[in-house]
Amino acid sequence: MAEETRYWQARVSSVLGTPVDAVFETSGQVGPIYRVTSGKTRYILKTSRPSRTLPTEARMLDDMRAAGVRVPEVAASGDDFVLMEYIDTAATVSYDRDEAAAHLLSALHRVSNDARMYGYYYDTPIASFWQRNEQTQYNWALFYGQMRLLPMVRTCYDGGRLEKSYVQRIEKVVRDLYTRIDMASITPSLLHGDIWSGNILYTKEEAVLIDPALYFGDREVDLAFIEMFNTFGPRFWDVYTAASPLSEEYASIRRPLYQLYPYLVHIALYGAPYVPGLARCLRELGV
Repeated sequence: MAEETRYWQARVSSVLGTPVDAVFETSGQVGPIYRVTSGKTRYILKTSRPSRTLPTEARMLDDMRAAGVRVPEVAASGDDFVLMEYIDTAATVSYDRDEAAAHLLSALHRVSNDARMYGYYYDTPIASFWQRNEQTQYNWALFYGQMRLLPMVRTCYDGGRLEKSYVQRIEKVVRDLYTRIDMASITPSLLHGDIWSGNILYTKEEAVLIDPALYFGDREVDLAFIEMFNTFGPRFWDVYTAASPLSEEYASIRRPLYQLYPYLVHIALYGAPYVPGLARCLRELGV
């Protein structure tokens, strides 16, 4: 057994107060991830260098679970780890996956707040970046422009990923947001924030969300993200929209507007391959 694996076996045993039978390293982006067995209970252990990332992930999962949304239960966390319920995924299931995803996302989006606040109670990570979640009452356009689009386009530009002209075009979008969004029609919804196929798991019984980038915003932000990556098929859209119809301006305005942010995140991460998608959204918005 490698020294690091032995370390985590002893560490988790101490945290749980029970013997840990086995620890197996799998993979991870932030740091090594392990499968942990203690008696009949299995866990996933995510690790990293000490930072606020994993404690924040644990906090987000706890918040979602408290709101009645199915996510892994957190057993323990610290500044360099989060220990959570192992989700036993199934290759084949007896239910429709897209339908289960639609019900799960609908439940998440029904979570709101009485103060009509956009943002969140603390900043949250998406990939290797931090999202500022300074709470903004009533004014979704202000939040989306100032807390999402402008910081991320500057990150892209400062990292040499985007030309100045794109910054200027995004700044124009932000200036005009008030004319593009009917804010009276939007109620703050709890958003997953990073809903692609890798962040939803399917067991024999149900769908489970993982790796959120949580905040309150327009629910169609998640939907635009889903459509950008073709995360779900037609059945998802049929079930979701039966309960929560899309806004009239979703296809023409909100979808390209809300896809700007994930395209910027992916440009900041991976560069040129995602620039054409950003350009297409800007063209659709007439900018």
